[in-house]
Amino acid sequence: MTFDRREFRNALGRFPTGIVVVTAGEGRDLRGITVNSFTSVALDPPLILWCIAKSSRRYDLFTNATEFTVSVLSENERAAAETIATAGEGKLAGVACEASETGPAAIAGAVAVFECTREALHDGGDHMIIVGRVHHFRQRDGAPLTFFRGTYHKVAN
Repeated sequence: MTFDRREFRNALGRFPTGIVVVTAGEGRDLRGITVNSFTSVALDPPLILWCIAKSSRRYDLFTNATEFTVSVLSENERAAAETIATAGEGKLAGVACEASETGPAAIAGAVAVFECTREALHDGGDHMIIVGRVHHFRQRDGAPLTFFRGTYHKVAN
């Protein structure tokens, strides 16, 4: 049996995910990356993880960053997700950001924000798994932006 990578990807796309933007850097060096491979790991200590493709132009920036901020996008932030996803260097031009308590800026309007320090890196095939320790978080009302079968969706209430 031949392993069909395209069909494997299509099968994975049957699992709906949320959309986050991870930011690292400061000021004019602030960069972002749109990610759907984000999840909680542990409550004690508070750990999350996300994955970045080793082929990403932003790979070195994010795997070397000791601090990063994860913004869970609201259903109204599709344009921000798409802008950051297609920005080769991850510049946030035209994307509204807001200060965080302890780390890189967050995406304004995010339904949840997690400010982290890098805890560990783990090899994951063609991706790197980045584990972060959450030092500060906040949340607000609103529905998240989701990704399912290759496209963005709003959550039906």
